[in-house]
Amino acid sequence: MTNTNDFRQYSFRNDTSYLIESFSYSKASHAPKLRPKEDEGLKVHEGGAKLKNKSQLKAEQKASLRKMIIVVSVAVISLLMIGLALHSFAVKNELTRQIQSTQTNIANANSENISLQSQLDALVSISTIDKYAVEELNMTKVKSNQIKYINVEEYKNAKENEQNQTKSNNNK
Repeated sequence: MTNTNDFRQYSFRNDTSYLIESFSYSKASHAPKLRPKEDEGLKVHEGGAKLKNKSQLKAEQKASLRKMIIVVSVAVISLLMIGLALHSFAVKNELTRQIQSTQTNIANANSENISLQSQLDALVSISTIDKYAVEELNMTKVKSNQIKYINVEEYKNAKENEQNQTKSNNNK
């Protein structure tokens, strides 16, 4: 049987000696002959085995019980450590998600703050206030003849005199 990747079929196609050799029955097969393996089952040794007394059997049982307890405790501790590691990874992932959510909220709040600040700046500009006063409130700009100056010292003295007179009138 030839493989499709075997290029020998093309190179020896017209060579008759190769064709005759391929049908030769006297050639030994390249596959090794299989020999049946002997059973490797249980073997009985007579007279070589020593019988153990009860104290030796109990000692072996105690030793095997100790080994079993050690193996079980190591397995439980290993499973506990794996469980704690998985739990810590889960907590870490949850906290990371919360941090990202909070950072997203902060970024949204900052962008909204910038937008509101620009709206406030637009509303508080001098030209906007001036326009609102003239158009909505029907106000006019102050003329120089409308300005009246007040002397603060005279105003304070007049107020004190009024307060003294009201006190004297109340005392009567």
